[in-house]
Amino acid sequence: MKYDVLLADDDDSIRLVLSKALTRAGHTVRATDNPETLLKWAEAGHGDIVVTDVMMDGREVFESLPTLTQMRPNLPIIVISANNTVNTAIKSGQHRVFEYVPKPFDLDEITSAVARAGQTVGPRRAKVPQGRGLPMIGRSAAMQPVFRAVSRFAAANLPVLIQGPVGTGKDLVARLLHDGGPRRERPFLRTSEYENTSLTLQKVNGGDLYIDEVAELSPTQQERLLAFLTESELIPASDRPRVICATRKDLRREVEEGRFRDDLLFRINVAEIRIPPLSERDRDTIELAEAFLSLASPSQSRRFSTDALEVLHRHEWIGNVRELENIVRRLAVLYSDDVISADMVLQEFSKDIRANDNDTDASDKFERQLALACRALLDGSEPSEDGSHYQTAMAWIEKPLITEALRVTGGNRAKAADRLGIHRNTLRTRLKSLDLQ
Repeated sequence: MKYDVLLADDDDSIRLVLSKALTRAGHTVRATDNPETLLKWAEAGHGDIVVTDVMMDGREVFESLPTLTQMRPNLPIIVISANNTVNTAIKSGQHRVFEYVPKPFDLDEITSAVARAGQTVGPRRAKVPQGRGLPMIGRSAAMQPVFRAVSRFAAANLPVLIQGPVGTGKDLVARLLHDGGPRRERPFLRTSEYENTSLTLQKVNGGDLYIDEVAELSPTQQERLLAFLTESELIPASDRPRVICATRKDLRREVEEGRFRDDLLFRINVAEIRIPPLSERDRDTIELAEAFLSLASPSQSRRFSTDALEVLHRHEWIGNVRELENIVRRLAVLYSDDVISADMVLQEFSKDIRANDNDTDASDKFERQLALACRALLDGSEPSEDGSHYQTAMAWIEKPLITEALRVTGGNRAKAADRLGIHRNTLRTRLKSLDLQ
């Protein structure tokens, strides 16, 4: 079917491209660059569907949407936005938005959304209550499916399975689902014990039951969770608790290998959210690092140097967002400087390098992290005034090695030099050079 589309965007090129694409799809288009005209058209009864940008002339369209939806409660609204944050996605859900489409988008994505919006019949979904901020940082394309899923599932009455590597923010997504939906005033119960189903139902009281690392549940716990899900289905939808599970493992493989019940997997994997590792999130690392530094030093105006941010961006974050947050918090405590430099960051990376000659895995990790630190050193900063890149890298190894030799010999320099296989005069020189006197 063909529809009358009301298009609002203050970017002339966007209006032109969308108008042509929607017209080619057979729709009629009325285009404007401001929300006031959009409201006038809707009040006059024009339009079957609205396609609107979030920001126009410095104002959020969300300020106008309550008026629009009050005038035309059954008018589908498609929001497009370059401000691709989770708050934009959440606000879209709170304001009865049919679809949230982040920029840049494919034209087929818009025309498809318009076609689906035209087929909707009946009242729009209930408005999600307004509330406290829901922070989840990142504007990368990889995070947009996560934001959109949170927007869609927050108000839904479906079990949600959150999947992602260690440290990617599964707990945060679970809280976003709870706080962004109608259950936000009810309990958010985090537990893996459901021995008494009636007691658990009483505790969760129609809220959200969150299970972190569901793959680690014992066979008995899995059986009890299945019983909880079965019994909760007998409760009216308005008071029915929702189960949110998180895991870093492939549950289908766990089922194939006999460690997880297939009937339980089918019950909990109704709505799925996959969180990407930090390595797939483009330059979200920089925005995350700056935000963590601000949180760690709320009363100070502190920042990272450009080189420091580049070093953080290039690092291989095996522990993902959690690892990044931990090192930023450590930097904030250890250094009082207003500007955190690349050398400070590299120094902290070097402290994480630990090797055990009898542990092959540790040795491999040592070599990998040392190689990454050296790469970041050569790519991310200019040589300091008092030393070369070579001297800096050598100090990463030499300083902890000498410190440890002095520790195990009780501070005896002669014995420490003997353990290290160097002359005591050489040790004396290196202590002075490394400022270990």
